[in-house]
Amino acid sequence: MQRKSLLFGFLVLLIFSVSLSAEAQLLFGKRAKRAALKTRNRQISRFTVRTDFSKSKKYVSYGGGTGISNYFGDLAPRTRRGSSDMRYTRSYLTGFYLQRIHPNITLRGSLTWMRLRGDDFSVSRITSPEATDKGRFVRNLHFRNDIFEIAGVGVFDLFPTNRGYLRRNFLNPYGILGLCFFHHNPKAMTPIRPGQSNDWVSLQPLGTEGQNTGIPGTPSPYSLWQLGVPLGFGLRYRLADKWDLSFEMCYRFVFTDYIDDVSSKYPTDEVYQRMAEQGNFLGIEMSDRSAEANAAVTGDRRNLTTRPWGSTWNINNTTSIDLKDPVTGDLILNPETGKPFQRFKAFETSEGVGQPPPRGNKRRDYWMVTAFHLAYILEIKQKPPKFR
Repeated sequence: MQRKSLLFGFLVLLIFSVSLSAEAQLLFGKRAKRAALKTRNRQISRFTVRTDFSKSKKYVSYGGGTGISNYFGDLAPRTRRGSSDMRYTRSYLTGFYLQRIHPNITLRGSLTWMRLRGDDFSVSRITSPEATDKGRFVRNLHFRNDIFEIAGVGVFDLFPTNRGYLRRNFLNPYGILGLCFFHHNPKAMTPIRPGQSNDWVSLQPLGTEGQNTGIPGTPSPYSLWQLGVPLGFGLRYRLADKWDLSFEMCYRFVFTDYIDDVSSKYPTDEVYQRMAEQGNFLGIEMSDRSAEANAAVTGDRRNLTTRPWGSTWNINNTTSIDLKDPVTGDLILNPETGKPFQRFKAFETSEGVGQPPPRGNKRRDYWMVTAFHLAYILEIKQKPPKFR
């Protein structure tokens, strides 16, 4: 009897433990399933946010802009890098197309025209010139250059636009970096002659530093097609749902020092004689303009006695040499005047040296553009799914 009661108690205990274990497994199994489901949903959510940059969010826009351009180079008022003259600020016009490819990145293609200007005569207007600035005034060179540019750049936004253009930020700073291909053609005004008008002429065909003479030591002719690197920053403002207004400042760093037609040194007498043999008399005149009595563009008299230089120099105190045929020794006549062609050497009397200083320096030219851009956003509508 006692053995039966023990067996019965053991069976009751076994049934109770099995039922308790089943309930525990059911309870903990539900919790495990809920935890796994949450983890899976969290992973799906992360995946969706990371990859859901649909075609409609990669919107495109187009527009145009206008602004100003400032030149920095050999014909700036001061010898230090970064010198410029705001009086020679010129115009800038552009049209562009934008394609957003990433929440923070937009590609921009543009067609641009801008004008650059520089003049040594601007040194005469400086109230406190440095000692090295006198050489720039005596040099008396100037230029004008029209730039036609095709550029492709990346616009890198500080804040992402990943929720569509209607939910973009009202203000967004950005950086600019890319590559441009441009055509340029530096020009200068011919010397003032009594009874004649002076005109702008292209300088590259004249070889003002002896490029076309073929004499060893002279530079090669420079190309009018060049590459450059646009680098800058800007600030975009959401003007309306589909309109953006941007302000930006962008430098153009180029791979040439002949934006202003000035780079190395004055030609030697041998080179000038060869230019005269080739009939390139205008090239000789446009190369060394130090003894011209007037600034070619403005017509103002060039006289340092009225400038705050600390010393005086008069344009009439110059020496000159007659160019002669190196074979016969005969004087080379200027076809326009019929008189012996003379090259002035104003530097010899003004600076007291036997040879003129360098015509330019080897640092490459560059310029900066400051502009406002207005862009219109094109809405891209996605196609609805097909019925199955």
